[in-house]
Amino acid sequence: MQVETLGSSTAALENREAIAKNTLGKDDFLKLLITELRYQDALEPMNDREFIAQMAQMSALEQMQNLNKTVEEGLLAVVESQDNLQVGMATVLEAMVSFNHFNQGLNLLGREVTYFSEGQENEGTVTALKQRGGYYVAIVNDEEVALTQITVVK
Repeated sequence: MQVETLGSSTAALENREAIAKNTLGKDDFLKLLITELRYQDALEPMNDREFIAQMAQMSALEQMQNLNKTVEEGLLAVVESQDNLQVGMATVLEAMVSFNHFNQGLNLLGREVTYFSEGQENEGTVTALKQRGGYYVAIVNDEEVALTQITVVK
């Protein structure tokens, strides 16, 4: 069985369908066996050993197909769980960044800072925090100052 890179569950499904179209299944095997039994020579019927061997082959084929299906389902589950994990990790990372930014802003409350605004250096006391577009800005002298604009904290 060829295993492709675990990048997309769609590709795995397409691969599984292509393989299924190109291989004989247990239904095909049963049709062949029934046809063989139907057209056998009545004077020399099939030997018991041959029949038992063919039934064993059919059983082995069915077990291999079930195992193959189980492995493919397991791989699809792994791919799906990796996709979910990536989404979950991105959400956690986003929350951590937001919390870290908020925490930095809280540490500035009541402190005197120096910041650049419109090309000039200003000073003032951080009186509040405000959220803008998912990030926090400090309110200094009734002006919104991005935390990245603050150069000195006293």
